[in-house]
Amino acid sequence: MTIRVGIIGVGNIGASHAADLARSVSGSAVSVIYDLDEARAGHIARGVGARTVASVAELIGADDVDAVLIASPDAMHAEHALACLAAGKPMLCEKPLAVGEAAAKSVLDAEVARGRRLIQVGFMRRFDPGYVRLKAEFTHSGIGGPLIVRNIHRNTSAPYGLRTEQTLTNMVTHEFDINRWLLGEEMTSVMVLPGKTGPLTPEGESDPILVVLQSSSGVLASVEAFVNAQSGYEVQCSVTGARGSATMGDGSWITRTADFVRGTEIPELWLGRFQEAYRLQLQAWVDSLTSGGPLLGASAWDGYAAAVISDRAIEAHRSGTRVSIELPERPGLYG
Repeated sequence: MTIRVGIIGVGNIGASHAADLARSVSGSAVSVIYDLDEARAGHIARGVGARTVASVAELIGADDVDAVLIASPDAMHAEHALACLAAGKPMLCEKPLAVGEAAAKSVLDAEVARGRRLIQVGFMRRFDPGYVRLKAEFTHSGIGGPLIVRNIHRNTSAPYGLRTEQTLTNMVTHEFDINRWLLGEEMTSVMVLPGKTGPLTPEGESDPILVVLQSSSGVLASVEAFVNAQSGYEVQCSVTGARGSATMGDGSWITRTADFVRGTEIPELWLGRFQEAYRLQLQAWVDSLTSGGPLLGASAWDGYAAAVISDRAIEAHRSGTRVSIELPERPGLYG
């Protein structure tokens, strides 16, 4: 059985997903592509053996689309997810599920009303071998239960000019999700601490920032977020437990020693660091659709929780105070 996937949006991440689904993921094919840029849509479609359509509605309603991958601009995710739900089409929606708590809640409520999980949210770090190993370290090894988590997230630059609040909703949302997943707990408060800015920081914005979360059991999780770090793309995570600690670096990059200097390669972009995580995420999604088994990735509930945390982080940034995070009762659909 082959899962025929329609892709909405073929920017950087959508094009990467198209290539993976066509060449690196077993049991899948790309059948239909839509993008506002018709020339780009045609170019990507020719490369993966797909056809193009003139609208999102045409793609979702197509008979040769078994499932939809939503990689449109963030502000369109909720609209496209709701359209897929209305058509009964399963989807992998790139993060965020929606921009803002209200929009995310509307998607969550619509899926609950259908009574069946159709949404997987693209928080691909849950499939990254480094994060999977890190979680295993404090759940199955001798470092004990987690007490403090330290996260680093640095981008080389922000070519499309992320504002500070977009840093929280578009970039740090990965940490909002992965810390919930690592700890198996909800977050109960958030602080956002701006400090001295870097030379590329736009006037009136804060970069880097330090975000401090606290979980329901009291674990503190800090996030250093630096949009214009210039040195390369870096993601690191360290967990201090009651009897030891474990650290995840930047993946399996080569450390080179030459001319009396030791150094490690750093990727320029996020795609280089997490290419395998994206592929593993897609494979798990396709396998679930093929088998009819449960979706293994982040759910609409996880996407909603990340949206709530993002909104509270924006509030914390604006007010300069610690802000409480309260979630409603988790619907039974999500366990």
